[in-house]
Amino acid sequence: MKSSRAIYLEVGGILAAVFTALLCGFIVILFTSSEPFTAISALLLDPLSSTFNIGTILNKAVPLILTGLALSVVFQSGVFSMGAEGQLYIGAFVGALAGVYLPVMSPWIHMPLVLICAMIGGALYGAIPGLLKAYLNASEIVTTLMLNFVAILTTSYFVNNQFKAANGGGYARMENISKDILLPKLFPGMNAHAGILIALLAVVVVYLLMYKTSIGYELRLVGKNGHFARYGGIATRKVIVVSVMISGGIAGLAGIVEILGIHQTFKENFSASLGFDGIIIALLARNHPIGVLIAALFYAYIQVGAQTMQFGSDMPREVAVIIQVMLVLLVSAQAIFTYLKQRYAKTGQKAVK
Repeated sequence: MKSSRAIYLEVGGILAAVFTALLCGFIVILFTSSEPFTAISALLLDPLSSTFNIGTILNKAVPLILTGLALSVVFQSGVFSMGAEGQLYIGAFVGALAGVYLPVMSPWIHMPLVLICAMIGGALYGAIPGLLKAYLNASEIVTTLMLNFVAILTTSYFVNNQFKAANGGGYARMENISKDILLPKLFPGMNAHAGILIALLAVVVVYLLMYKTSIGYELRLVGKNGHFARYGGIATRKVIVVSVMISGGIAGLAGIVEILGIHQTFKENFSASLGFDGIIIALLARNHPIGVLIAALFYAYIQVGAQTMQFGSDMPREVAVIIQVMLVLLVSAQAIFTYLKQRYAKTGQKAVK
């Protein structure tokens, strides 16, 4: 258990990284825009100026929360998987197949079946790199990256051939999923869909799994010290495979929720790198479920702010990319946090003397 001071240092370091990244974005705006203060105001304030923008933030945050959770689980087990994008595609594809081709049934049964099929699809696809890592010591970075391409290209092939909608107008997509099982709007007149409720439920479930169950304890212990965990009798190979499958299941859920809430059918290349954005979210959140929720909302806020800035000023939305890249560089700079912890440890030793 971390001491309160160590937690404060870690949170303080993350907030400093966020502030520095935003500052870099502001500097770029000041040097390149003819109306910098209008652009900064549009970036920071306009996302909250209407219910439509707030709804857009929530819709963008939903897949980010789920992919962030997926990667936080697998990162805590010490496996640096980059496969959420591919698992998201496979989960969405399997779920969409269940949504389109299962016989007509009650929506109360059909929708949960679609979600479960998506999670199973993502989990089984995640098992491949998990088994390769656990039993053949294959690099999970290489295998998951390669499997991303396999998933995207395979689903693209199927949706361009066997499962292509007859009335798709030349677009590579499946038949539309029945409206009865699409995610409803959160409130009448608001564009936010009910996927945010699924994402919030997933945050609670992942938190309980990781911090209140023996599986979560074993998973975190393997991530901290695999040799010690093995010496203590934990089946580390099994834990690695299970962690990647859980991650794949959550990533698959992210894919089908995006389909049911936004696209209403499986489309070729529907994901705007949501799986890779989840890596940034997990790093920013230090792999904690509550942190993932906050980081995803912030990330979605910046994305919507970039859109409103482009609409309301002479600055392009790519400024948000600069901020995101700076966040990755600063938050992933473990040396900063290690340095702060070492300073804290030395201070504690001096106090003892």
